[in-house]
Amino acid sequence: MPAARPATLWIDVEGVFVHLTHWARPSGIQRLAFEAARALVEVAGTGRVRFVRHAAGGGFYEVSYREIAAAYAAAVAPAVRSDRSFKPATARRATAKAPDPAAGAPIWLRRLWRRGGGLLPGEVRMAMLDLLLHLWAAARAVPTLLRTAWTARWRAPPAEPDAAASAAAMAPGDVLFGISSVWEPAHMARAEAACGPHGLRYAILVYDMIAAVRPEFFMADVVHRYRDWARRMLPQCDLLLAISQATSRDIVAVARREGIALRAPVRVVPIGTGFPSVPEEAESAAAAVPAEPYVLFVSTIEVRKNHLLLLRVWRRLVEVMPAGTVPLLVFAGGIGWLVGDLMQQLANCDHLDGRIRVLESPSDAALAALYRGALFTVYPSHYEGWGLPVVESLAFGTPVLAARATSLPEAGGTLARYFAPDDVTDATAAIRALLDNPADLAAWRSQVRAGFQPVSWHRTAEAILAAIDAPPGAALDPGAVDAAARAG
Repeated sequence: MPAARPATLWIDVEGVFVHLTHWARPSGIQRLAFEAARALVEVAGTGRVRFVRHAAGGGFYEVSYREIAAAYAAAVAPAVRSDRSFKPATARRATAKAPDPAAGAPIWLRRLWRRGGGLLPGEVRMAMLDLLLHLWAAARAVPTLLRTAWTARWRAPPAEPDAAASAAAMAPGDVLFGISSVWEPAHMARAEAACGPHGLRYAILVYDMIAAVRPEFFMADVVHRYRDWARRMLPQCDLLLAISQATSRDIVAVARREGIALRAPVRVVPIGTGFPSVPEEAESAAAAVPAEPYVLFVSTIEVRKNHLLLLRVWRRLVEVMPAGTVPLLVFAGGIGWLVGDLMQQLANCDHLDGRIRVLESPSDAALAALYRGALFTVYPSHYEGWGLPVVESLAFGTPVLAARATSLPEAGGTLARYFAPDDVTDATAAIRALLDNPADLAAWRSQVRAGFQPVSWHRTAEAILAAIDAPPGAALDPGAVDAAARAG
């Protein structure tokens, strides 16, 4: 009897294409999705690993790996976006006179406030001031919005072949694999239509369940969409893959809370180290690296990442350490959501008199240079599905202090050190101990460089294929999830 044909893996890359088309640079999820797809092709070949996008009228149409690789290469090409640094305004700002709650607004708005604000009752006056300042902030954001829209690459999608012809290549027993944006309604509807009637198995890679378990960190519409996705699609998954043990536990917890019966156990796959598909940039990134000693925090600036904790820590350090001994703190990442108060606090204190610098969306070359040059990195995030910056820091040989929370100890292993993400005193003590003991920091750096063992993306691909080929309901070989291999 001939051997059974291995299941073809059809990877839905619509979310990857949409992101690469409409944004200047890929996010961590898009990078991870592409590297996993690339490794799957290298391990199993394009005969078994194939790719689909969403047809306009419903269903899928096939795209080649070459198209995906070209789109990704264009997105990570050098000089796609220049780095933008937000520095304190101390050197250029005139000395302020008497405190004025509307001092950040234009002169006409300040005059309007001074003439009419005093006529209003106290609570109404403060609410009106808040409204006026927010309206002014919104108006100031318009040029940035227009500039971002202008520089974004709005490319037309490839011509779509007949969706029915593409769908016919999907045979019963094959696997439709959601590798990104699986919570989007378009993906969910197509997955339901393809996997139910046509006998395809449905698999997804889950990065995190944070919107379902910690909704306070997200906008309300994101929370509603994510919960709808969990209730609608988790029961239909024939194969659930998670990027960490912490995410695996969250999937099980959400399923139990929502009364969802999972078809199969959650399988954890190891995540590769670094992004080898990003080209080396010839030009120097030295301009992004501060000339003075600095500590680095690489992350989108959003409320979940806990930048506010570090502002408070650095405030304490400035108050208690001798003048000139507190290193610069660099926030490297794009501006996200629910951080209006943080950004206002940074502006009000003039970025802590220059001790904090925001480098928005640095290039890959700049990030590499920043990692290499930092005294150490910090990652105080409240909640993570994995923690790529923790692994990146270790891969560059730079020590990392991370929050003792969720998946971060998995990512950092024994080579990272940890503090409580809700405890300013604990975080301050951990950071101060390193600043006061350069010999300990140097020894730690040597330990990281000698002990860190990167994980191959081929290992990620092999674990995914092993999960797909395993008998239904079987547990994944624990050897495929070896935390020690990630951190030495």
